[in-house]
Amino acid sequence: MTLFMPTCAEVVDLLTEYEEGALGPFNWLGLKLHLSLCPPCRAFLDSFERTPELLRKLWPEAPVVAAERALGGALAALREGRVPRGPVHHPEDEAWKALEPGGDAFTALLLRVHLGHCEDCRSRHAADEAILPGGATPSGGATPPGGVTGAGTLDFLRPHLPPEHHWRWTRRGLGGAQVAQLLRNPATGVTLNLARMPGGMSMPFHGHGGLELSLVVSGTLQDGPAHLGPGDWLACGPGRQHGPTAGPGAECWSLLRIEGGIRFTGWRRILGAVG
Repeated sequence: MTLFMPTCAEVVDLLTEYEEGALGPFNWLGLKLHLSLCPPCRAFLDSFERTPELLRKLWPEAPVVAAERALGGALAALREGRVPRGPVHHPEDEAWKALEPGGDAFTALLLRVHLGHCEDCRSRHAADEAILPGGATPSGGATPPGGVTGAGTLDFLRPHLPPEHHWRWTRRGLGGAQVAQLLRNPATGVTLNLARMPGGMSMPFHGHGGLELSLVVSGTLQDGPAHLGPGDWLACGPGRQHGPTAGPGAECWSLLRIEGGIRFTGWRRILGAVG
């Protein structure tokens, strides 16, 4: 939680108390502020509020004691974080067209990694396309150019990426972050990139010359009100400015599909477009 606003994951934990009128004034204000800025959480709250009415329509009789106890146990598990959670930020409907014949290969790669983390999306889309996560321990092999460590977290992705000696790393001016251009479409200028951010570090504030799609591979990332974990998807449209922060502790690795490059503000403008 930031000083004034909870993360998306924390909002889910607060919703039951919110509906029961049991939130303190500080949490209530933070929740309201988050909901005003986060469409996915507003949609989740709407579904949360409509669930009791839908249940009443499906189950007009009064629930038996055992059912009430089961519901109470499920809500308690949610509040205590005992229910496994997958990605909470999913690709837009339009993005899934990339998996069709002739679709954009860079977007398709991000989608396949998302599918590997998200059981819900595998049930509705091409499950056989999923790239399943694994190999989370360092492999002990050569590190990428630039002395990047911890790259063993990418072991499951290596068969789908070009050899490391083809990666073009940008380091200067990024405040400790590193971005490697993996592939570039010469016809469109669109690039596939890999970003690495040390834990707790913020990417310098920047804007986008076109659409940027990002997919967290490992670690966590805070981007405005959105709290992203492995498999989470985020789309940033042209003109949007942001400066995401890696979660404390472990470094964060992300795949980025970038149109038009990213442009930094302040003195970093001299770097020109990156990606």
